[in-house]
Amino acid sequence: MTSSYANLKVNPFTDDVVREPREVSFSVKGLNEAPLDHLLRKFSALDGVDPPRSRPAQAAKAQLVISPDRGYGKSHLLGRLFLALGRRATKVYLRPFQDPYKAWHSILLLTVQELDRPDDENAGAPSQLEALAVGTLAHVVADFAEDGMPGHPDAAQAVPFLRKLAGDPGLPQAERRRRIKWLGELVADAGATGPLSGRLNRRDIDLFGREKAWLRVLAACAFDKRYGEHWSAALKWLRAEPLEDEEVALLRLDAADNEGRGDSSAQEINDLSFRRLRGLCLLASYYRPFVFCFDQTEFYASDPALIKTLGNCIDQLFADIRNHLTVITANHANWMTDILPHITAPHHERLSSEILLEGIRIDGARELIVARLRAYDLGEEDIVRFFADRWLEQIFDPIPELGVRGLIMRAAERFRTLARPDKPLPPPPKQTLAELFDTEVNGVRAKKALMAYNQDSLMWFVKDIGQGIENVSVGRINGRYFSLEWRWPDRSVCFAFEGGDHWKRWQAIADEALKMARARGEQTFLSYVFRTPDLTKVPRPTWKAAKATLNQAKTHGFHIVELTLDQVCELHAARELYSNARQGNIDYSDAVTLAWLQARFAPFLKELADRPQSAEAIDDDSSEKTTPIPEKDQREPTARPTELDAKKLRLVLDMVREQRIVAISAVLGRLGSEDLRDPLLRSVEAHPNLKAHPCPQTIFLQWRITP
Repeated sequence: MTSSYANLKVNPFTDDVVREPREVSFSVKGLNEAPLDHLLRKFSALDGVDPPRSRPAQAAKAQLVISPDRGYGKSHLLGRLFLALGRRATKVYLRPFQDPYKAWHSILLLTVQELDRPDDENAGAPSQLEALAVGTLAHVVADFAEDGMPGHPDAAQAVPFLRKLAGDPGLPQAERRRRIKWLGELVADAGATGPLSGRLNRRDIDLFGREKAWLRVLAACAFDKRYGEHWSAALKWLRAEPLEDEEVALLRLDAADNEGRGDSSAQEINDLSFRRLRGLCLLASYYRPFVFCFDQTEFYASDPALIKTLGNCIDQLFADIRNHLTVITANHANWMTDILPHITAPHHERLSSEILLEGIRIDGARELIVARLRAYDLGEEDIVRFFADRWLEQIFDPIPELGVRGLIMRAAERFRTLARPDKPLPPPPKQTLAELFDTEVNGVRAKKALMAYNQDSLMWFVKDIGQGIENVSVGRINGRYFSLEWRWPDRSVCFAFEGGDHWKRWQAIADEALKMARARGEQTFLSYVFRTPDLTKVPRPTWKAAKATLNQAKTHGFHIVELTLDQVCELHAARELYSNARQGNIDYSDAVTLAWLQARFAPFLKELADRPQSAEAIDDDSSEKTTPIPEKDQREPTARPTELDAKKLRLVLDMVREQRIVAISAVLGRLGSEDLRDPLLRSVEAHPNLKAHPCPQTIFLQWRITP
């Protein structure tokens, strides 16, 4: 019997932190049911009527979920909310923004990234953005068709099916694609978008004169292939980025619709981002409401400027944005002491009464432990042995309830004891920060969404990790694009954060770098913009005027730095580790964790701080990087890991099904190439029977039986 425990490669109770709400697949009956029911009731006020709704729904106050202490399941509650809502809502998980002047830009980017993901990870499932676009356009066309459409005598008869197409993604695919094709042909008619856009006002949707632009952008999202030219241009428009002239022509937009000018200031970018987010939420009248979840709010505590901006965002979400529910989570002491006092009093009125989380009681604890053990194929005798000697009753005597994480940690200790009953082991050594960091790196690597460009993660790295440089002063600057600075008495290094690829924006960034270099002394000044592998490569060979400015800026200390995928994983993992420290999820304080991370990244920080100025001209492959990237002159990201082909996936499925839990290195050995690591992880992420378990030294792959 004991071998069942001893032979397992992974302790079923090691994972006691929810890194991402979508990971949640199980919950104990009764645990935090009242808070969950409260949130579901608030959401039901938004979608009580099937779309299309006669008018956008007024937002409720931001729902404030308070945990008595760490480990009571804030992120887990969000995961349960996501599961319970299913396809009723578009759920956006918001890690803390880092720039108080571009908070809406951060929220918009995360929203568009969420929309680019499917509702489920089944192969071939449409993205949420495609579903939103088809749903919106189908209802708008149905509204128009009810009045009769010149040149389309079959339109009136199609209204019922258009309504069904808009709201039921489970329609037979062949018929669905045929009707989507018909819908696309109609919307592609340049003369149709004008009459169609007039139908928006009937439902009290005011897009400030951009109605036709919104319909044409949605048409590109609905009918163009993923990563196609129209699709890519549409996403740039949604992200409030400037479009090239040819992209404006592709989408059939008017020049005035290209509001994201190349030389827009940070404030203008932020304002346009707010309008894009407002438009998406207004159009949710035709599809489904949004849920915006502000989690990890401990991150804001050290920066009053960020807290003030958070209060402003809460206020604007309530006052100006429709068809959504906002949820905020926080630990009680942190919220009351560090955050709420810095939110202005009028903004307090935009918050609900506190929704308190509960601890887990003994019956729920038993249910949770049994579910974990069964997930690892442990039988009834093993389960009985786990609860022998009144182990669980002793834990709850005399305390009637515990935080869930505290229970899981005790269960992990119990499992270790049962694995070696003949030779009781001493308590395991506390995991080092290096081990915890390596686990986070593997965790990021296992989730495609966590490897995407994230300006907030990069800003945090520059601002907080950068403080580890000797004698440096780190602060914000009020530049047009450059927002953070490392300063010494005799020199400075400045950083801008840009995920777009418009030549004029990059020319403007280079212009600003030149002006700062000349003002501060060109021999003592460096400036940087980071690029990640999922972004389009810049500069492109077609950039003539911009390239000349970039060349000049480079001679004055300007650098475009292409981060490798490994570096991206490490930077994002660093932020996750620090966030866990701030939330009390690990046995190290935030100060100790930050100091360790600063030492860990010291060589990279030194490279940035001391990089010599270069007089080399920018060519078509000029961005500085640590590993070569194949030359490309196209608008696709330079790296986008694909999944395994069917033959290789079958081999993986057979191997993991047979062994139940297996190290990724063994699977890669069977596949015959370490280079397949990322495609393998993408396949694991997409397959319902596979699960990745990040550990310090490796990632284990587990076979799991789905309901």
